Amino acid sequence: MYAELYQYLLLHNKLSVPGIGTFLLNRKPAESDFLNKQIKPPSFSISFEQFTDSPGTGFYKWLGNVLGITDRDAVIRFNDFVFETKRQISNGNIINWNGVGSLTKGLGDEVKFSPATIITAEQPETAEKVIREKAEHMVRVGEDEKTSVEMSEILNRPVKKRSYWWVLPLIIGVLAAAFIGWHVAEHGFDVSGMGNKSKLCPSEALP
Repeated sequence: MYAELYQYLLLHNKLSVPGIGTFLLNRKPAESDFLNKQIKPPSFSISFEQFTDSPGTGFYKWLGNVLGITDRDAVIRFNDFVFETKRQISNGNIINWNGVGSLTKGLGDEVKFSPATIITAEQPETAEKVIREKAEHMVRVGEDEKTSVEMSEILNRPVKKRSYWWVLPLIIGVLAAAFIGWHVAEHGFDVSGMGNKSKLCPSEALP
């Protein structure tokens, strides 16, 4: 009956065996391995809890269909299986459950469980990152969103050269204003002071 119960565990992820414990199937989804450029396949592991609850009627109906017997006979067969398993564990025997793990006697009346090493038949898939140079996508800029094409146009837009033709006239004007200010400070605001101070002498009349 171990094979049938293992099948039930794979289908329902949980199997309760009264007096022994509850087996749980933990599934791990596929994951990306960027370093090796692979996608690892899904895997699973089996854990064990001492707490158990009684299987429902759905379990016995499923077991009866698999074994080809009535639900009542399935209850009897399962109870006999549980009784025999507990007896072997109490006697110190090791029960190796293929695909699940091993069951041995622990401290007191507890059952010690060692999970089996799960080997998946699937192989990792090669995963190469595809880079599309001209693929358009959205780019967030502050509070706005722009396409990659718009951002490329903005970043590659030619920068206009600034003209500084006005700098030289400004320097000349500043120097002229400074000169005028200096002249006024030295000579006062006298127009005559800015002219030629030499006296004109009339030439003598010729005879």
